[in-house]
Amino acid sequence: MKRAVRRFFDSLNGAKKYLFFVAIILICVVALCLGIYAQFFYKYSDTDALMMGINIGSQKNAEEIDALKSNFNNLFTNSIIGENVNSKIERLRTENNNLVFTTYDLVNEDENFYSINAKIPILNIKTDKAQEINADIKTEFYDMANNVMRRTEGLTVYTVNYASFINNDVISIAIKASLKEEGKSEKLTVKTYNYSISEQKLLSLTDLINLKGTTVNKVQNTINEDIKKAYNNARIIAEEFGNLYERDLSSDIYKVESTDTFFLTNDGYVYVIYAYGNKDYTNEMDVVIF
Repeated sequence: MKRAVRRFFDSLNGAKKYLFFVAIILICVVALCLGIYAQFFYKYSDTDALMMGINIGSQKNAEEIDALKSNFNNLFTNSIIGENVNSKIERLRTENNNLVFTTYDLVNEDENFYSINAKIPILNIKTDKAQEINADIKTEFYDMANNVMRRTEGLTVYTVNYASFINNDVISIAIKASLKEEGKSEKLTVKTYNYSISEQKLLSLTDLINLKGTTVNKVQNTINEDIKKAYNNARIIAEEFGNLYERDLSSDIYKVESTDTFFLTNDGYVYVIYAYGNKDYTNEMDVVIF
């Protein structure tokens, strides 16, 4: 090895020697600049030390995307996937190092009036925005569960499960709730939160589109195509079995800027959810993935 190195340096004569040392100096300067940028200017340095950005996912064909959609309900494991244990992130609850974990595990039943099985998460980060998110989760799901347990008419079944992922700087939480009241159709709702660790704020769908390096137009086209396909499939099924949930293809709810239910997985896919139960008594839902 030493001989090979010696022979290499002996071969550097004249201009070659100067070019070699210039190249070494340039490499050192670039490395120094990157180090300074990462240390003092790169806003994701706490979670992305190598400055590689989020995992944006591999390209999948239509069949593979359909397989992801079919597996949608299996994502709700009441745990976080892709955990980041960066010590610089101040935890709200020090007894659990996970950035998301189950804070309320409600299992209760009255055979005449209610059945509750609710796993409700907490964002385990000590910032004002995280506290706002946790307060909203409590109001939406914990308070609802307690309201159901106070009912004394009819039988109500309420279940809550969540999925959570961390993809570098982004923590995503998706909470799915099913409410079945006696005499009414099942109401299936989904609420999501996408939190930037470095910026301490919630991210919009456009933010995730930019992080993935795609464009709003491309994503909008994907949404339009998928919803139109769901619309056509629903009409075909309704012709045979009835009970059509009518989608309005011209509705603004399908516009990127109006979409508020979405999450990013640890392996780089963005799930856009149109849970019609968020507004109506229905369990109909469309899932778009890019």
